[in-house]
Amino acid sequence: MKRIFKAYSQIFRILAANGPFLIVAAFISAIIAGVASPLLLVINSQVFNMGLQVAAGEMGFSAYLPYLVLYVILALLPVLVGDVFVSSFIKPRCRLVLRTAYKGMLLKKLKRLRYEHLESKNSAEVIDKAYHRVEETVLSLFPDAAQQTITAGIAAVGTLWLLGTVRWWLLLIVLIPFAFETWFAQRFYKSVSDEMETYWKQEHSYNLLSRMLRSREHVTENHLLGSGEFLIHTYEQRLNKRNREYERFFLKHLRRSFLQQNLTRFAQIGTAILLLFFYLKGEVSIGLLISLTLALFGNLFSGQGLTGLVKTIRASEQYIRNFDFYDNYFALSEEEYGPEDRFPQQFDIRFENVTFTYPGSKTPVLRGVSFLIRPGERVSLVGANGEGKSTLIKLLLGLFQPDSGQILIGGKPLSQYSHRVRSHLFGTVFQDFVKYSIPLRENVGIGDIERLQDPDAVDAAMVKAKVDAFSKTLEKGKDALLGRDFEGGVELSGGQWQRIAIARAFMGDKPILILDEPTSQLDPIAESRIFSEFAQLSAGKTSLFISHRLGSATIADRVLVLSEGKIAEEGSHEQLLHNGGLYAHMFEAQKQWYMKKEEEPFVDI
Repeated sequence: MKRIFKAYSQIFRILAANGPFLIVAAFISAIIAGVASPLLLVINSQVFNMGLQVAAGEMGFSAYLPYLVLYVILALLPVLVGDVFVSSFIKPRCRLVLRTAYKGMLLKKLKRLRYEHLESKNSAEVIDKAYHRVEETVLSLFPDAAQQTITAGIAAVGTLWLLGTVRWWLLLIVLIPFAFETWFAQRFYKSVSDEMETYWKQEHSYNLLSRMLRSREHVTENHLLGSGEFLIHTYEQRLNKRNREYERFFLKHLRRSFLQQNLTRFAQIGTAILLLFFYLKGEVSIGLLISLTLALFGNLFSGQGLTGLVKTIRASEQYIRNFDFYDNYFALSEEEYGPEDRFPQQFDIRFENVTFTYPGSKTPVLRGVSFLIRPGERVSLVGANGEGKSTLIKLLLGLFQPDSGQILIGGKPLSQYSHRVRSHLFGTVFQDFVKYSIPLRENVGIGDIERLQDPDAVDAAMVKAKVDAFSKTLEKGKDALLGRDFEGGVELSGGQWQRIAIARAFMGDKPILILDEPTSQLDPIAESRIFSEFAQLSAGKTSLFISHRLGSATIADRVLVLSEGKIAEEGSHEQLLHNGGLYAHMFEAQKQWYMKKEEEPFVDI
């Protein structure tokens, strides 16, 4: 429960800063609803008794009328407070404030996470559960659980007090079985929660498959291939298998759950019989008998009574587990930057005996890699797929840390530079570049957030990457909304998106430019032309071209051949061809890709 109190403390701090009235209003409305319940029992008892007196002519209707009015007011009060005020105002407003605050904290943490956590299965589970479950748990705790606890507590105490006026020991008959049931329920919920956690990986895979069936890209291809029905059938089969497992799980716990949930049933029946006995002896009025009996089989053991009072305790294990994921998420390591806030005087890149193994793997991807890229040099890193080229770039960008060895920029370890310096060192175009559903100008400008609002810098980057050429054909030009995610968005060709990604790399005049196979989906000739253009535009900058195809190698000053996690060969294109080694064999196998058909016109992308 200590962790739950800590959660409430954080919730109240957030609400106090963003909507203090909500806390006061939530508690006042809960108290009003709670007080109304036992008062209604008392008035209800009087209404029954006085109604009999009115019917017998022993009491005038005018004296009876105020009790009827009070009964109606007390009956309507919880509805007006709960359904109208709480549901229509307090709850939506609290949800808005808390959801915004917690999502903001989770997203800010995500921004600071070390990149390796995004590629770790264990971290992915923590991130997924923290992001989806904690928000749900917080919204359950407040205002729902908090108000229910207060309302139910007041209502239960008032009802029990009224029951105790008949015989004090009737409280024991009610409370002892309920205490045992609560203890059993808490243990039951914990065991259920423990077992349900084993289904997360299955649920995660089903959700992924479901998203694949719904996404626009997959739906289009499924429609063209006629594979939709097959994939849906596969999804249904897997889902039915999961459902059968759930059925076995619930049936296994059914008997336990049935026995535990019926302890209070015996207490209710026994107490009702005793009340009837006292009524027959003339010790309890007919009104009190009816009111207490209705309470016994109604609100006292419901969410508006004892059950509501201990609901948070019964579900505490699940709440605590969800907050454990939240705590574990915020305990994940973050990117670390050095104190050096000055740019290096020259922009050379040196790898010194760098070895790296992905988390969870035993086989190193890179094995003692060493090389030097001099300032202003254009270097092509080539090799077959899976040889570690993109991994090397991730290390250079600081997304991963080497197992051993070091990476130096301008003679200083990369880890010594501040975030500001590192974010302005590299202009990178990735193989899986992002297509942002935002206006064209912003799509380019986010390459350097500090200059996003600088139209001259954005226009210059567009011109370099030839984005300005096709932007003129768009109805709104540079302000055109791109992508189909939002109404009015314009979809571009693959080549146009690639040029936007290249323009982002040129934002901010970054001194080191990297092309990490961004043109792998193009034909080799088109790819070679893109690399040639990029090489011309990056004149004077330190440039690194990554490709498993060798079109980029012919325009580079030097070629590094990566094989089996090591630099296997190094030299110019002509030198490596003359040596007749691995590079020469690779180029011989690929050279027909770059032979254009006779007089075939070249179509720019």
